[in-house]
Amino acid sequence: MKELVTTEQAARVIVLFAIALPIAGLIIGAVAGAARKRLASSALLGLICGLVGPVIWVMWQVYNGIMGRYGLDSVKGLLINLGLFLVVGLAAGLAVGGVWRRLRGAGGAPAAGRGKS
Repeated sequence: MKELVTTEQAARVIVLFAIALPIAGLIIGAVAGAARKRLASSALLGLICGLVGPVIWVMWQVYNGIMGRYGLDSVKGLLINLGLFLVVGLAAGLAVGGVWRRLRGAGGAPAAGRGKS
């Protein structure tokens, strides 16, 4: 039986995302920033969001390396990947939360509980 999606096809799509997402993020951020009169900060935020593409590519490479070393049926490989993805996800969540709080405090949307009085 032939695979529906091969590893090579998946790798090509991930490389395409790794290249296209930062460019798209920069453009979308710049367009949104121009409408809000905050071009530079919005373009930078869009670029940062677009960097998800290269991060996905790196994680794909690491995943394939671990699975190549330990095999797809290895509990050790699964646990290593689980731990790695949890750490990367937690770090990304903390980073996004920190940036979000900083942007909200710098003239963005009002923070929770800080309404007009």
